[in-house]
Amino acid sequence: MTGGTATDGRTAGPGPLRADLHTHTDFSDGHDPLGAVVAAAAAAGLDALVVTDHVRADTTYLPAYVEAVRAARATAPLELVCGVEAKILDTEGRIDLPEDLAGIGHVALADHRFPLPDGPAHPDSVRALLDDGGLVPEEALRLLVLATARAVERVPAGRTAHVAHLFSVLPKAGLDEDGVDAALLEPLARACRERDAAVELNEKWRCPSVRTARLLHRAGVRLAAGSDAHRAEDVGRFPWVAAALADATAEERSAS
Repeated sequence: MTGGTATDGRTAGPGPLRADLHTHTDFSDGHDPLGAVVAAAAAAGLDALVVTDHVRADTTYLPAYVEAVRAARATAPLELVCGVEAKILDTEGRIDLPEDLAGIGHVALADHRFPLPDGPAHPDSVRALLDDGGLVPEEALRLLVLATARAVERVPAGRTAHVAHLFSVLPKAGLDEDGVDAALLEPLARACRERDAAVELNEKWRCPSVRTARLLHRAGVRLAAGSDAHRAEDVGRFPWVAAALADATAEERSAS
């Protein structure tokens, strides 16, 4: 499951490092066109690439995006999955997705805002709530995990999913990931196991922590690699992810 990397961070050997689950093209905020991203993935030695351009409920580019990925798939030298990245909205796990997802096979669930009971909050607003006592850190962490777990459960049928850059919003809100323990993670771990949804180790934001990744791995959650590349040159390059994945799964490897 762990695979390996060459010294420059490129993928080598079987395992999760042979797939990049989180990449962007110029259909959203990526710098490069789809063809360049696919070519970079092939050059990095990947077996699979998931493109996950950003969407919201009012996004209109999906038909053209789906058609472009379909056309690229015909000649791509690797498995090419048409996905989207969407933010978790609230503690009910609602996802900021367009109603029509025809042709979309994968959803990356992201904490771009802090999901609270009444909707997504800017991290600065959460920090202010924490400062004035309107929210305590333990409850904030619980709400974020609960929202993420419920979002996994709400992914539309027929589509795969993974949790993107888990806990990237915490430092922006002044929260510490060290407050997360196995008991707190259990609802998310359970949802991921039931839906076979991976949790991504994110190269760009270097999250979640190795400690959290180890707890998720022990709980039977599949870990995956995401470059979060917004430039083609970064696709499939995972130096931090490779080290974090090896550390998080070291117990499994030493026992085998």
